[in-house]
Amino acid sequence: MASRLGGIKRRDNFNGKETFRVQCPNCKKHKAVMGYAPTGNTYVLTCPVDGCTLNGVVLHDLIKRCGGTQMFDAWRKARWTSTYAEDWLPIKSKGKQMP
Repeated sequence: MASRLGGIKRRDNFNGKETFRVQCPNCKKHKAVMGYAPTGNTYVLTCPVDGCTLNGVVLHDLIKRCGGTQMFDAWRKARWTSTYAEDWLPIKSKGKQMP
């Protein structure tokens, strides 16, 4: 995603991971920074430009907004895991059974 936004790798690291200076997809200025989020295991895009509403967008939402359907489908296929379990039991009725 950083390469699609014209990202340039910066020399300094943030939280031990690489950071990129990218073009903001909202205001189109080359001042946005894409770096590793300290609270999760994903990257976050922030734009410091006054008046820009794009602030703190995680990588998943950025791909969903700006990546296109092909990139989003590839991202989802690589990252999404099913939480469905075959061993679930249906909800039992607390009332009397109908004849």
